[in-house]
Amino acid sequence: MADTYICAAGIQPGMPAASTVSRRRAAPAWNLDPISSRKFESAESNRLNKAHWQYADDQSVNVWLASQLSTIRARATYEARNNPILQGVIKTHADDIVGRDGPSLQVQSDDDQFNDAAERVWRDWFRSPTTRQNVSGAQMLKLWIRGLWRSGELLAKIVTDPTVEGPVSMRLRPLHPRNLGTPLELTADPNVVMGIRFNSLGQPTTYYLADSTIAGDDLTGLTASLPWPADLVLHEFVVDEEDQARGIPLANAALPTAADLRDYTAQVQDAARQMADQSCLLYTDHPDAELWENPESMTVKRRVIGMVPPGWKPFTYAATQPPATYETYLAERMREIGRPVGMPLLMVRLDASRHNYSSARLDTQVYRRSVAGLQAWLSGTDRSCGALSRLLDIVIAEARFAEPALRTRPRQVIYAWTWPVLPHVDPAKESQAEEQTLANATETLTDAVAARGHDLETHIATLVRERQLLIDAGIAPPPWMSGSSPEPEPIDAAAVDEQIAAAAEEADVE
Repeated sequence: MADTYICAAGIQPGMPAASTVSRRRAAPAWNLDPISSRKFESAESNRLNKAHWQYADDQSVNVWLASQLSTIRARATYEARNNPILQGVIKTHADDIVGRDGPSLQVQSDDDQFNDAAERVWRDWFRSPTTRQNVSGAQMLKLWIRGLWRSGELLAKIVTDPTVEGPVSMRLRPLHPRNLGTPLELTADPNVVMGIRFNSLGQPTTYYLADSTIAGDDLTGLTASLPWPADLVLHEFVVDEEDQARGIPLANAALPTAADLRDYTAQVQDAARQMADQSCLLYTDHPDAELWENPESMTVKRRVIGMVPPGWKPFTYAATQPPATYETYLAERMREIGRPVGMPLLMVRLDASRHNYSSARLDTQVYRRSVAGLQAWLSGTDRSCGALSRLLDIVIAEARFAEPALRTRPRQVIYAWTWPVLPHVDPAKESQAEEQTLANATETLTDAVAARGHDLETHIATLVRERQLLIDAGIAPPPWMSGSSPEPEPIDAAAVDEQIAAAAEEADVE
């Protein structure tokens, strides 16, 4: 059998041993003829796609952010304040994630006193977590969500407010991300990226923050950037690439679409208005028509038949704006605005008139998962991650000096955050499905209660309290609430009437 040799031209059977080509491994693909080599069509550049891909490169996302973040942030803020569709999407997204009061906390450990004390101090602190007394925890969370859309990140100092009452004086001082920047004297330091100093492991160690007064930057200007240790700064963003230093606004990809829609809508409106304003045009194509010496334009009265000289004919403009496909085009482009967060078109437009139960439920499933993912990112699944879990650790550490139950931390502590959930499309059908899953044990009561935005312990305690209130008032609890407990005492109708009359008299006196 003839020897086989491998060279740059490929496998050549029977090549003589005297050849200058020696036995070796096959040459790599990049040494092959470029005409016959395999390639990705997506990497091909030609005259048709060169303009589209002219800015594509393989640089780090930090290179993009360092040169363009301020521009994207300014445009996202401008569009969010002037575009009602984008503004509504951001508001709906914040309301769906945070709800009315934000998440509820359940601390789980083998020490019930520690659990109760931790939950109590967190509730007290969450009522006013910032240096502004009138900003609640839910309002702060909604501010964070709006900041993710406009700035791509949330930023706050962890400070001490000596004016507050209670066992915890730690508060957050929210800052706009524009206040985070590299001082001029550190621009040549490779370890400082966009106002953050990183160590060799890629961990932030120092933030360079500039405080601006309440009047705004344009009036007073920023103060000098001061270094703040990383453990006293809350800086969170959705990581899109490895070693990413700053956040990308959620509105970034939708900004061209939002701007195009506003411009297109204004142009269609302007064209329709022109057609409506130019009600009629008089013209003649008869060479012997009588010359009409009226001015070039005149006022036409509505609902009046006008007379013109013989040979002159009226011409009216056809109403071509908006076009027949106007609504469909707007719907398809609006879909792009909600796509970054999985928000379906029916929620972008707040219009479900073209959906039935099945299609509306299917369209919102992806959005529900997106909302749940951001909720878990904000709070964390345990105390090892999440902005809220980190703040809870600080609250417990400071409150232990005033709360004896918090001085000894159990060996294992789990933070269970229960967020509000979106309402069901058809509550009756969802309840029937839930009843079946509970009956066949494919779902636990804990999961069912959590899916409605509550925790099981609070739910059971509420049921016990409601049952006792009904018994104390002489009202028989519903059959499902009675259980094996003793039956309530029979209701004395006369006594109830006397109580009602006495309450009415007290109300009249007041």
